[in-house]
Amino acid sequence: MPKITPPLSAAQAARQIGIPKRTILAAITRGELPAHKMPGRTGAYLIDQNDLDAYAASRIKTAS
Repeated sequence: MPKITPPLSAAQAARQIGIPKRTILAAITRGELPAHKMPGRTGAYLIDQNDLDAYAASRIKTAS
């Protein structure tokens, strides 16, 4: 049975892959990293672990 992980905040995602939070937010804005925005003007973004893993892998490919 697959392990279900709770979604990550932008700050948690940034810490997990070792990049600044603003880089995560910019990737979300550009459409490179899927995320769900919580309601409200200042709603947080929630990022699925699988989407973060795919984004991190794509950053490694483009850096090579």
